[in-house]
Amino acid sequence: MRVSTPSATDDRAASLSGGGYRDAESLLRSKTISEIRNVESATRQQIEEKKEELRQLVGNRYRDLIDSADSIVLMKSYCGSISHNIASIHISIRSLSASPLSETPKFTNRSPTRGKIYGIACRVKYLVDTPENIWGCLDEFMFLEAAGRYTRAKHVQNTLMSSDYNKILSNFPLLQHQWQTVESLKVQISQKSRERLSDQGLGIGGYADALAAAAVIDELEPDQVLGLFLDSRKSWISQKLGGFGWVDVKNDNVSGEVVVFVFCEVLKIIQVSVGQVGELFLQVLNDMPLFYKIILGSPPASQLFGGIPNPDEEVRLWKLFREKLESVNVALDKECIARTCLSWLRDCGGEIVSKINGRFLIDAIATGGELAVAEKMIRETMGSKQVLEGSLDWLKSVFGSEIELPWSRIRELVLEDDSDLWDEIFEGSFVQRMKTIITSRFEDLVRGVNLGESICAVRETPGEPIDFQAYLNRPCTGGGVWFIEPNAKKSGLGSGHKVSPEENDFHSFLNAFFGPEVSRIRDAVDSCCQSVLEDLLSFLESPKAALRLNDLAPFLQNKCYESISTILTELKRELDSLYATMGNANNVGQSVSPAMVVDKSLYIGRLLFAFQNHSKHIPVILGSPRFWAEDTMAAVFDKLPSVLRQSRVANDYPIPDSPGRQFPTGSKRQTSSAASALLGANESASPKLEELGRTMRDLCIRAHILWISWLSDELSTILALDLGKDDGLSATTPLRVCSVCLTSYHSSPIFCFDFLCISVKHLKWMCAVIENSSCVLHNLSGLQAC
Repeated sequence: MRVSTPSATDDRAASLSGGGYRDAESLLRSKTISEIRNVESATRQQIEEKKEELRQLVGNRYRDLIDSADSIVLMKSYCGSISHNIASIHISIRSLSASPLSETPKFTNRSPTRGKIYGIACRVKYLVDTPENIWGCLDEFMFLEAAGRYTRAKHVQNTLMSSDYNKILSNFPLLQHQWQTVESLKVQISQKSRERLSDQGLGIGGYADALAAAAVIDELEPDQVLGLFLDSRKSWISQKLGGFGWVDVKNDNVSGEVVVFVFCEVLKIIQVSVGQVGELFLQVLNDMPLFYKIILGSPPASQLFGGIPNPDEEVRLWKLFREKLESVNVALDKECIARTCLSWLRDCGGEIVSKINGRFLIDAIATGGELAVAEKMIRETMGSKQVLEGSLDWLKSVFGSEIELPWSRIRELVLEDDSDLWDEIFEGSFVQRMKTIITSRFEDLVRGVNLGESICAVRETPGEPIDFQAYLNRPCTGGGVWFIEPNAKKSGLGSGHKVSPEENDFHSFLNAFFGPEVSRIRDAVDSCCQSVLEDLLSFLESPKAALRLNDLAPFLQNKCYESISTILTELKRELDSLYATMGNANNVGQSVSPAMVVDKSLYIGRLLFAFQNHSKHIPVILGSPRFWAEDTMAAVFDKLPSVLRQSRVANDYPIPDSPGRQFPTGSKRQTSSAASALLGANESASPKLEELGRTMRDLCIRAHILWISWLSDELSTILALDLGKDDGLSATTPLRVCSVCLTSYHSSPIFCFDFLCISVKHLKWMCAVIENSSCVLHNLSGLQAC
């Protein structure tokens, strides 16, 4: 039996790995002769393949080496030729230097032709050196120096193109194209200097140099330079606002904090820019502004054309250029600077509050409280001394002392306007955002109430429709709520006030009568009104509180009135539908249960009654803004007993009639700006308050009339049937006829037939009384709860 041997591949791997003698010996011991010969044959074949690969590799490298050697030989030949040519040129130059023709005008043997040629050569050299000089200035951000070198090169070119030199230069057409190279640098100087204005964080000197270069190279006047500077700063603002390009502003993931931070950063750019305008262009006292100092400062003309012999013509052209520059760059008057800056400021303000990526940035601020916080941060930025730290030295030189409110001083100097930066940019936008928040809250309220679904949820019990007798026999769900008086007399308005058991009983009875759905809708409306009012009061915490109150108070009242009116309109539509359904239900063959229609009508009546008499914040919003302050509002409302509150709500809502009843005894007056503005507001309530109360009252009566009419009709029918079954009514002896008056028939001892006929119609007579008496309606509403 032979031990299993490894494959030929394994043996080959073993032999190639350097196993040596022991591997061969193990191979002879473990394999047969035929297998060993196969391994030998495979190994020899592999050896031959490796030899062939090596031969091909050596051959390729050899051919590459030959090619490289040929290239090296050619390079050596070319280098030798170049070296020979350079040596020949050097010898020729030395021979020219040693000849009499090379003598400069300094020598005694002077020639006008040689001097002219030397002058041409120096000027050509000046033009040839100009591109390198200009690029060096641009690399070192010396833009005004680059513009000056270009201007001087232009003067040199004009001299070369004169009639004296033109004939000589006609023999050298290549030199005529040198000016085209220099002229192309004009665009580069203008572009680089304008790009320098886009760099943020530079010193005022860097911007002044770039402005001066742009003015020289593009021949701009000072007002154009001022516009260029302000346009560059407007591009800064666009970049800041465009930083939201990486954020999807259409979604709600942009936080208000980020938006406020951007507003503050943009505001810093505006303040710093206006301060730098004053330092650059505004002449105060006898000190020349920085821009004019830089653009008009220059060394003597004789030092600007070094290397050119007798540069008289160039100096003359340069002086003409400087005279023109000085005549153009006259200091701008203060009115022009103020007018330009105000126009620029308003444009920037419009861009700040305009849409970015299809949405206003301020829309990320969701509440009035956040608007108030944002305003506080923005105002702190405006008043910060660190923002205008770069202009403090200039302000000190102007006023001669340290400045505590630098922005106010800059506004007086540069803008010559008392208007606040907040008013110019943010006030209108913030007020409009507050209006949008108010509108959105009330729109959400109207959508969230969903009266149609709530009324449809009022359904009768499964099975056969309920008849009138079954309706009357239903169990009582509450009672006595109209005659319970909650204990509203509180010891104080502090947060530690505890609700008395009597108040809990009243609210429990009230909620039991209204039901969970009516209570939910009433609470939703009240909660919305309360949150919107509190949000507005937070927004009024501002130096602009009085102006905002005059604008936003009528707006809030109108939106509240419109929202409640929308709800009432929907309830009226539902009532119309119920009246129509009740009319159809009385016809033969109709499957609609009158009891279900009446239940829906009573549901609407309870809801209207809850809005009319048990809503705290609807009458507060539509009342006088003087009582919007939190402590006043709570004190006025809670000071009234519940029954008195109900009676007042129906006609006049719980708003005090005189200023002396604003604050109860011992209450603490608010000293905030919002409270101060509220104290100065009009005492009269909105005329829409009475209109809304009248509409609620009429709809509430109408809702209960449907129940009363159905009840009276059914009761009269039952009474008529019972009277028809009474044998005593068929007597032939005439009965005594009593008076129609209710007092007379109660005191009459005889029960007459005519009185019975009147009694059948008595309930219908009650309906007419109810239409004109809300007090009777309240009692009937309480009665039906039993």
